Amino acid sequence: MITLMMLLAGILSPDAGYDQVSAAPVQPTAVVQTAQYASSTPDQGIRIATAVAEPSVSDAVYEDHQHTYSTLNGVSLEDSKADLLHKLGKPAEIAQTQAGYTEYRYDDLTVGLMDDGLIYYISVPVKAGAVELDGQHIALNKQEITRALGKPQFTADDGEGYNNDFYAFKVFTDPDTGHIVSADIFDVWSQ
Repeated sequence: MITLMMLLAGILSPDAGYDQVSAAPVQPTAVVQTAQYASSTPDQGIRIATAVAEPSVSDAVYEDHQHTYSTLNGVSLEDSKADLLHKLGKPAEIAQTQAGYTEYRYDDLTVGLMDDGLIYYISVPVKAGAVELDGQHIALNKQEITRALGKPQFTADDGEGYNNDFYAFKVFTDPDTGHIVSADIFDVWSQ
């Protein structure tokens, strides 16, 4: 298959007389800047192609992304139920939601767990006054959130937020008053 692809790309000619092709894997987002070819000698019967890959612009943009939106007030969406209990101890209350999640409720934090014990969402009520999002302290008011994170990337009837294709940070608001109710992070693929 690799040989066919190299033939189609014009890297090899059909009459090259090679026995083996060696190619280093290239990341799909990489841009090939230079290529070097070693010609074969009759006794070697080998033609080697190597490529030097440079990171693409899209790689740089992703690496420069300021937030992962995966940790809120010290709890990560990647934590397990055991990690949560180790970090915060026994919750003040454990409740089942109408949506079928188990919520571990602490004084200023609610963690929603799926049946398999994985964390689906983490919610901080407005009464907490502030959140720590990925290590950054942010007061729970619209001006401070916008100052820290920029203009929201999405809006909905019940709030606005930011996402990075995997996790989202959303500020939930009361639809009637517009006042902040809570700030949550959640896995966008689990919705």
